[in-house]
Amino acid sequence: MGRYPGVEVARVSTGEEIVAAVRRSEVSLAEQVSQWESLPYGVAYWSGAFPVSSEANQLRDVWLADVDGASAYERAEAWFSERGVVCGRWTAASGQPEEPVARLLADRGWRRVEMAAWSLERWDWAQDAAQADIRVLPARAMPKAFRGTFESGGAELAAERLNDSRIDVFVALRGGEPAGRIGYLQVGDVARLTEVFVLPRSRGAGVGRAMAGHVLRLARRLLPKALVASAPSDDAEAAAFLGRCGFMRRAVTAHFERGA
Repeated sequence: MGRYPGVEVARVSTGEEIVAAVRRSEVSLAEQVSQWESLPYGVAYWSGAFPVSSEANQLRDVWLADVDGASAYERAEAWFSERGVVCGRWTAASGQPEEPVARLLADRGWRRVEMAAWSLERWDWAQDAAQADIRVLPARAMPKAFRGTFESGGAELAAERLNDSRIDVFVALRGGEPAGRIGYLQVGDVARLTEVFVLPRSRGAGVGRAMAGHVLRLARRLLPKALVASAPSDDAEAAAFLGRCGFMRRAVTAHFERGA
């Protein structure tokens, strides 16, 4: 992650370690909105409050070596259905070959989603002076402005995350109006940039950079071992933004989403 003035920060250097950090943060994000239970073929996360959300209803750490894949799929479908929810995402366990999971789900209409794992490599730009017309404030103190950063659905689930002390979410105001949001999740010595969104009317005005700078200054005080981020591999806009903010693409992960 680099060096802060007078402080040597431990460095997570390999792609495998970055992926492990991303996966660890994803578990915490699931725990914020879901209950969970270990099953013979994975760990199920589910939420009656968000019954059709793939973030809240998913099967992680899928391991098929000891079970028949088709049987595991049917048992998983029944398990979620019994709770009145729909499982929308599968993520294979570390060490589980992806091909059997991919074949099992592709035959049932699921799609593979490839994600790029990024890690912070340069933080010095965050010391730049903030723009006078952009304020970055805690979302917990600005609930109306926080909800104003959502163009469509998702506000209720995101608001549920605010009940977890491991995450700090911030709202950017530009000219006094909601302009964007960003989150900082810390789980032990690993941190993650999350909830990054700028409303269309404020794009190109430095809002994203102002929010990221605010989070990096927070990270400077909390000193995580790694600060990571994740975005779809084919999202050029996200890649450009993360690159400008000192992140480097380090590895690729994948999960599977239920087809429409």
